[in-house]
Amino acid sequence: MGISYSRPGSPPARTTTGLYISSINRDTGRATLMSSRRVLTGMSDSLRVELAISCRSHCPVAEASVTVDGEIGDVSQAVVGGERLDEYRVPRETTGAVGTPVFETSEEVVYRTSRPCGTGCPCERIEAAGCPTTSVRAVDGRLVVSFHAPDRATVRQAVEALQGDFDVELRRLVASGGSEAESDTRVVDRARLTDRQREVIEAAHRLGYFEYPRRTTAEAVAGTLGVSPSAFAETLRAAERAVLDEFFPA
Repeated sequence: MGISYSRPGSPPARTTTGLYISSINRDTGRATLMSSRRVLTGMSDSLRVELAISCRSHCPVAEASVTVDGEIGDVSQAVVGGERLDEYRVPRETTGAVGTPVFETSEEVVYRTSRPCGTGCPCERIEAAGCPTTSVRAVDGRLVVSFHAPDRATVRQAVEALQGDFDVELRRLVASGGSEAESDTRVVDRARLTDRQREVIEAAHRLGYFEYPRRTTAEAVAGTLGVSPSAFAETLRAAERAVLDEFFPA
């Protein structure tokens, strides 16, 4: 058990919440999720979110991450004169990096990419939902973006702004709020999914589509199911939306 101290008149202690599956009823198909909380201090009621976004064709940094052995971390971003600028570092021996080299040492090279604002890149869409990004990394053609949101409705808005064009994975959702350690139980009813949606999402899970990094591709899962990749993607998005609706009721 954690103990926190605060001075008289200081903000009350806050807690962070992480969701995990506690149990699944095999007869009803209902999954019970628990939120474990640990005490922090002086935090406002908000959400910390981390998304992994497959966007190689829409983001030069995500494209560059395919050629790098490991992760591109600490991507710097700025908007200058109507242009979005990204800077990232890669080992000097890296080939196929995207952008213009702007600085180099004996071990690494810093590259800068530029594109007009308003092109609908993932970070721009998240920011348009009212969530400035706090951290951007890239690995294997995906951006890993962290941001803070004031509430779940804003998280939903940000995710929906991305899902039409990108595969989006919610990797982390941590909420601050409350003044004492407690548990919060939430039940997710799998009956919200159609039989086809359950078949698709279970196949994707079984084949490692949701793992990081992925063990399979959308095309491979679609082939296993005997459907086109576009049909697989459409059904999977509908299933993900049904599950997210349980967490983020309108």
